[in-house]
Amino acid sequence: MTTGGTSDGRFIAQMGAQVVELGPVNATIHKVNECVRIADLEKLTDMYQKTLNHLLG
Repeated sequence: MTTGGTSDGRFIAQMGAQVVELGPVNATIHKVNECVRIADLEKLTDMYQKTLNHLLG
């Protein structure tokens, strides 16, 4: 179940819908000087592409 404060998914999940959240997770998320590694963005891009291919394929 999603509980994140930055996602509307938590409200949608309360209505019984399935919610999938994709994003990088690291120690600086939503903090001062937030950053993400390029390699993590590349993995995320691949996940988005595979997810879209599966859903729309």
